[in-house]
Amino acid sequence: MEELNLIVAAMDIEVQALLDNLKEYQEIDVDDSKGYRFILKNEKYLLVKGKIGKVNTAFYLGRLALNYKIKRVFNIGTSGGVDRSLKINDVIIATKVGYHDVDVTFFGNYELGQMPGSPRYFECDNDFINSKKIDEKYSIKRGIILSGDSFIHKGNYKSTNVYQMPDCLSCEMEAAAVGQVCYLLNIPFVVIRSISDLIFEKIDEENNDNNFASSSTNSALVLLELLK
Repeated sequence: MEELNLIVAAMDIEVQALLDNLKEYQEIDVDDSKGYRFILKNEKYLLVKGKIGKVNTAFYLGRLALNYKIKRVFNIGTSGGVDRSLKINDVIIATKVGYHDVDVTFFGNYELGQMPGSPRYFECDNDFINSKKIDEKYSIKRGIILSGDSFIHKGNYKSTNVYQMPDCLSCEMEAAAVGQVCYLLNIPFVVIRSISDLIFEKIDEENNDNNFASSSTNSALVLLELLK
């Protein structure tokens, strides 16, 4: 079974942002979609478009793990900023990821957000991240990214568990699923998100597409910094 590093992004725009910054790659068929192979520093990488949402992401990663020996998973893309210090296009490299929409605290032995049979948070490959130097031109923050199957925005923020989780920097819909699958398979993983919207502000619909494009590019560029 071939060993490689897997790069997963949930949307076409996030995949294309990385392809636009690669000098060479090869398009191949992967499962039921397209993938892109490339080599950097003698390391093999496979870039795929994953799925939106936790179950879709977990199912897809599980299938890929049957066909490849995955050395490390890199999950890139965009997310909503929760911490008020964040600005559009800032980049977060997660220290750990978890869920915001899990609640089994009724049973008394679990923290809010903790999935039964799992730790509250899934630890990212911080040794790998800390061994790298990233150009200071990028606005990087380190911290917690939380996931759930809802788009969190100003209108629903206070009705979600995110409102009760002050340590959260940003939220989106896939990172915790990546973390849980990698935890179960004992695969190190890295999560990178660039801020495309701020959940404490009204969505800027006029510039929304531009924000997604620029934040997708920043996420891809920071990944390439880590892969140097």
